[in-house]
This record gives sequence, C-alpha cells and structure tokens, in this order.
Amino acid sequence: METLKHLYSSLRLPFSGLYSLFSLTLMIIATCGSSSAEPKSSQSNVRSLQLTYEIFVGGFRAGGIELRVRLGANTYELTATTRSAGLIDYLVRFRSYAQTRGEIRGGQIAPISHHVNNLWTEDIRFVRMGYGEQRGADGGPAYTVIHPLQGIDERAIVPLDQRRNTIDPLSAALRSAYSSGGWGNRAPCIDSIPVFDGRRRYNLTFKNAGVETINGPYFRGEVRKCLTSLQRIVGFSKNPFLPRSKDLEGGEIWFADLIPSWPAVPVRFKTDIGLGNAFVHLTSHEVQ
Repeated sequence: METLKHLYSSLRLPFSGLYSLFSLTLMIIATCGSSSAEPKSSQSNVRSLQLTYEIFVGGFRAGGIELRVRLGANTYELTATTRSAGLIDYLVRFRSYAQTRGEIRGGQIAPISHHVNNLWTEDIRFVRMGYGEQRGADGGPAYTVIHPLQGIDERAIVPLDQRRNTIDPLSAALRSAYSSGGWGNRAPCIDSIPVFDGRRRYNLTFKNAGVETINGPYFRGEVRKCLTSLQRIVGFSKNPFLPRSKDLEGGEIWFADLIPSWPAVPVRFKTDIGLGNAFVHLTSHEVQ
C-alpha cells in the first residue's frame, strides 16, 4: 500500500501543480485580445468558461480536472477541481480543490487570495495565502498558512525574501495565457514566471515551438506548440519517491482555436514522469 501511495505521489505535480499552467491558459479570453491594455469589460460583460480534462498515465486513465474561469471588470476568479480515477482512486482517493481571486491592473496579474485543499487517502493538506496592498509581481503573499508544516513534510522553508515578487500557480496560469498568445508586442510563448505555491519556490519558463498539426486522439487540427519548464529554487520535498519516478520538470502544451470569438484554448499537455508519459486531454468545454 505504501509503495503504491509513493507511486501516486510522483504524479503530484501533474495533478496539483503545472496542470494549472496548461489548462488555464485559455484565460486570454477577452482580457488581452490584441491589445496590451487592461480589460474594459463591465460586470454585465462577465464571461465564464468551464473545461473538462482527462489525465492518462501509461495509456490508463488516472484522473480528471474540471476548470472554471470567471472574469469581471478587471477581476478574475479561477477554480480547479481534480480527482483520481480507476485503480489509483481505489487505492488513494486523491481530491483537490484550488481557488484564486485577483485583479488585472496595468497589464499585471495581482492575486488577492489563493486557497488549496488536497486529500490523499486520509491525509489532509492545505495552503492559504493572502496578499496585501502591494499585490502581484511586486509584492508576494502577506501571509501563508500550510498543513502539514515544512518539517513534517521534509522540505526546506522558503525564506521571506524569496517569496517576494512572486504569484501563486493559478495566477501564473493567467499570466501564461498572455504569453501564449503574444500579448501586445510580446512574442507568443516567451516568458519566465516567478511562482510561490505556499511550499515551493520555482520559476516557470515558456518557449515557442511553432505551429503543427496533430491527429487525435481527442483533437485533430492545427495547433500552436509551447514548451514549458520548471526551475527549482527551494522548498521541494526531500522525501524520495520510487527510484524510477521523478517530479515533473517541464512539458509540452498544444493550443487550438477551438471556440469562435475566443483566443486559443489548450487541448493537450504532455510530460515525462519517469514511469512513462503523462497526458492531459481536453474532452469537453462549455461557455456559460
């Protein structure tokens, strides 16, 4: 049982970390368009989108993600609900709910709050972060509450000075959306984002890999391919997983013009976790 639990832990980032960067990149919706100015929407023009993704490891279904995006007048709210599936669900019953609220000010992403609740078998894990008046990339969280504590979790504490000038993972997804579409005069998929998720400090970088055509299994057609990588800084667990497994260090994201009048949506994500390739596929979408 413990061996299988460690195996599932090796999928932790695809389930609860970088998946947000892949799946929420659709956030260009109405906020950036072809201009670098702040969105001019009013409350009556709030738009919402729900996306459903399935996670596969080694060809077997391992879980699913439901994403909800809501944009108001210069505000955003992102929620991501993730759960395991199949044999893995029978063994460890992973559940995750993440929510971020924030503002878009002067072309900058400024989180207000970030909450995450995770459940692994009977182990409860959570993160609570709140941001003060100096929000966004110039600030960082004003407070951080986590469970379990770093010592119990066998990881180093991220120093306060390294938490400054960072944003949370879901807000990083929003910023990556601007990068994926080439915001203003920026080239598509070119960015480096400083992230603090309550436990870990890392940078996420994006590189443009050009346009290509994919042929299924869920989407067929022309896509833009972006490469993403994770640069570790501090706060990663010292508790090793199975020898052949590894933490996610990067991946490939494919974007498609899927929804009329909306910018490109991520339709596929791929990464190597050591035990095999993990894929995340968009299976349904609904404008609300």
